[in-house]
Order: sequence, then C-alpha cells, then structure tokens
Amino acid sequence: MASLRYHAGRMVLYEEEPFVWRVKIKTKEGKLNLPLKSKELEPALIEAEYLYADARCMSRDHPLCIDCIHHLVIKAECGLGMPEGKASGGVWAKDCAYFWEKKI
Repeated sequence: MASLRYHAGRMVLYEEEPFVWRVKIKTKEGKLNLPLKSKELEPALIEAEYLYADARCMSRDHPLCIDCIHHLVIKAECGLGMPEGKASGGVWAKDCAYFWEKKI
C-alpha cells in the first residue's frame, strides 16, 4: 500500500507489511519513525495523529490546546467542552485549569 501524507508531509503513515503500520514524523529536531499498535487504517491514523501531536508538543517552547490530554485531535476540540480548543487555536492553553502540567 502507498504511504499516506498528512500535515504538509510532516506525518507519513504507511503499511510496512500487511497489518503492520508505521508513522514517520518530521520535527525541527529531526525525524521519528515509530511503530503503531493498530492493525487497521482508521485506528492507526488516530494513533499516528496523537503521536504527531506529542512530537509537536515536545518541540515547542509553549503549550497549546493540542498538547493537552483532553484535546480530541480528530475533532480539533477540547474533550471537556472548553471553548479554548475550538475558537482560539489553543493559544491560551497555559491558562486552562484542565491543562496537564508542563514545565517550560
């Protein structure tokens, strides 16, 4: 199967062999090539999106809503219903009481 490219090519999802998915993630610090636990395409894509969000979080010097454990990547919204993840792009996540602690 061909590779699937997301986020302007910064995340590439591909099937290494039947039912073995991997994701390549490009960050400012370098490239990651990670195995996925999911065996089917849709769960593999969701798992890859969360790994991509984690990699982006670790490469930034300030938190955004997407860094939060309550942020739903596929829906691009806060899982707790806070407006922060929807309208502002998450720039005020550092002030959110539900945001997980991140030392900067």
